[in-house]
Parts: sequence; structure tokens; C-alpha cells
Amino acid sequence: MEAARRREAILTRLSQASTPVAAATLGEEMGVSRQIVVGDVALLRAAGHPVRATNRGYVLARPSRAPRRSVAVRHNSSETAAELRAVLAAGGTVLDTSIEHGLYGQITVDLLIRSPEDLEDFLTRLDRAPGATPLCTLTDGWHTHTIEAESEEVLDAVEQALDRLGFLQKQV
Repeated sequence: MEAARRREAILTRLSQASTPVAAATLGEEMGVSRQIVVGDVALLRAAGHPVRATNRGYVLARPSRAPRRSVAVRHNSSETAAELRAVLAAGGTVLDTSIEHGLYGQITVDLLIRSPEDLEDFLTRLDRAPGATPLCTLTDGWHTHTIEAESEEVLDAVEQALDRLGFLQKQV
């Protein structure tokens, strides 16, 4: 398949997907290597296509009108599961996590944790990946999340849940 047609096929596949699609899966479907897909995605992003990479694969970012809020939190890595479970239990979706790194500046990673199944998948990957640790280990526990929810009231409930756990850091 010609490269331009393959990139169009990748966009089509992602637009029809309801869950992230791994680069290896796209490679198998397109008859190329995973690395070719990674390069194709880089070119698609450079051309302005909203392809996001998650720990489970690629997704096509879709515009959302749902309320979003950035929350600053601090906890140790062993409390990551409790933090993310609290967000989900309050009705929020964890879109990403960010840290301010002393050398590299802001580092943001898409998470897209919408359900308990997404969370368990993330935690399993974290446990199994050799040497993997949450980003917060690089910043003494400090990090932010972009949270999305169906209403501002749900976002308030997410903040209250994080505050009850002692994780929420008041922004000034």
C-alpha cells in the first residue's frame, strides 16, 4: 500500500475505533511493521491530525464540550491507584498527567482512563513494564491531571474526593 493511502487508512481506522488501537495492530492490518506505523503517525501529527498516543494505543482526539479542569495533586507512587480510583468513583475521566521537570520542562502523557477496566489495564501495564514508575516519582509526587466530567458539579466532587485523600494541592 502506498504511504499516503496507508496514512489515510490509519486515520479512517482510528476514526471508527471506540478504543485505542495499538501500533502493532495497525501494522498488521496495513501489512507493515509497527515502526512504519509510528512514523506514519508522526507525519499525520505534523500535518495537523489530532492523533493521540496512550499507553494502550492510538486514538483520534475528538472535540468535546464536556467540562474539564486541571487538578494539582501530590502523593507517592504507591497511592496512584487510590488517586485514580477516587477520580473514577466521583464520575471523572482522567485525560492526562503532567509534571514540571527541571530539565525538560512540562511533560504531559495522555492516559484516557474512563472506566475501571481502563484503570486496571493501566495498573497492570505499570506493574509489568520493567523499570516503569509513575511520572510523579520524578517530582517528589507533584503532578497535575486534566479531568473531564459531565458537569462542573462532578468536577467539584472529584476535587473533594482527592482532598479527602489528602492528595489535592490548592492552586494559587
